[in-house]
Amino acid sequence: MIATSCIPLPRERVSEGSDEGYPTCGRDALPEGDVIARGALRAGPVMQARSLIETFEVRRRDCVRVFTGNQSWDMSSIDLDVVYDEETQLPLRAWKRIVSPGARPGEERIDLRRFELRTPRVALTQQTDEGGLEHFLLRGERPRAIIGPGRGLLTMWIQRAQLPVGGRLREHVLDIRESIEVIREVTLRRVEDRDDPAIGRRVRVYTIYGREPIYTDENDVVLGDMMGLVPAERVTEPLPPRLFEPPGAPDPVHTP
Repeated sequence: MIATSCIPLPRERVSEGSDEGYPTCGRDALPEGDVIARGALRAGPVMQARSLIETFEVRRRDCVRVFTGNQSWDMSSIDLDVVYDEETQLPLRAWKRIVSPGARPGEERIDLRRFELRTPRVALTQQTDEGGLEHFLLRGERPRAIIGPGRGLLTMWIQRAQLPVGGRLREHVLDIRESIEVIREVTLRRVEDRDDPAIGRRVRVYTIYGREPIYTDENDVVLGDMMGLVPAERVTEPLPPRLFEPPGAPDPVHTP
């Protein structure tokens, strides 16, 4: 226990945050841009979370690419907005909102976090339950990719990597899936392509952390995973009813 207590946490609290603002490429505001990738995924027959659905879209908007995504199920909804440099395809800024129902109707719990990657160290600003702000600096090298809730965001890393079958790429990655974010080295690997009956086509297969197989099409846009996530059009049964609705559209520019 003594040894464990000496291990530094992956982030440290600071008194002031860093906010470089939402990238605008020198404009008053970014153009809507062109959609260059999109996906709609659902829980397939083998998944227990039958209400799970994920949608995502990638737009080229002047000097940046912007990934927007939503993953929702009957008890929660997660929104992502991640901005990448168009030339290098490296992440500049990430935003995450988690909404879950509270004890009574209209008392949703909202977790808002903004990650600034244009500073010497990754800076996190997080909204507290009381509406205030907390600021942290994350320990670790500047990340070259981000792993977030859902699978769609991996499209950005996989497309930049352009791996041949058998190829691998090991880089520092910001993983924002858990309650405490961490920067660590992660290996992206491409294994043999396969014909997948649940997805209904031949797919490219990638792994992260040496596990978690993810399937993509020939353009490296994520189609599903080995855990049972498949293209939405492959699922014919209706979605289960939602137990709550998120309070308003996501606002990654002005929050938190």
